[in-house]
Amino acid sequence: MLYSVRHYFLNLSLTELHQKVFEKFLKGAPLQLVQDEVTAFLKKDFYRFLYLPTFNRLRRAQHEGHYTVILSNGPSFVVGPIAEYLGVNEWYSSNYSVDEKGNFSAVESILLGDGKATYMEQLTQRLKTSAAKVTAYSDSDLDLPFLESAGSPVAVNPNSKLLKVSKEHSWEII
Repeated sequence: MLYSVRHYFLNLSLTELHQKVFEKFLKGAPLQLVQDEVTAFLKKDFYRFLYLPTFNRLRRAQHEGHYTVILSNGPSFVVGPIAEYLGVNEWYSSNYSVDEKGNFSAVESILLGDGKATYMEQLTQRLKTSAAKVTAYSDSDLDLPFLESAGSPVAVNPNSKLLKVSKEHSWEII
């Protein structure tokens, strides 16, 4: 909790946030134990934490046959099960390494806004479509490179900086 407060109010970067949380809570912990906890959470409490306007958009897009992707700064052991639970076509996220015993050993990669934009560019090339046909959703100004690379950026319950930028650019806000 303290690290989250430092991130939101005292400019602790996302990379530093990942590293500090990893060192304090996950380093040396068994991946399987954490995965079991994530699964239990999803079965019990997941839907009450969803932001319904966004969830409804996802379900509508899936119903209409759109290709849906989750790009998240969160670690893969959380994002992957959520993506599977939501039934999206693919996902990509930050990643933590595990050692030969299956215990967390290092923060391997952090997916930030630039990385999301790059991934989206590669995805549109692979799917033979254009960025103009992509709708990107985010709640943070840290994803501006990603949002700016999409044809339809949408601010979702945005932080104050993203709210300001969204209004300046007349982006949709939900």
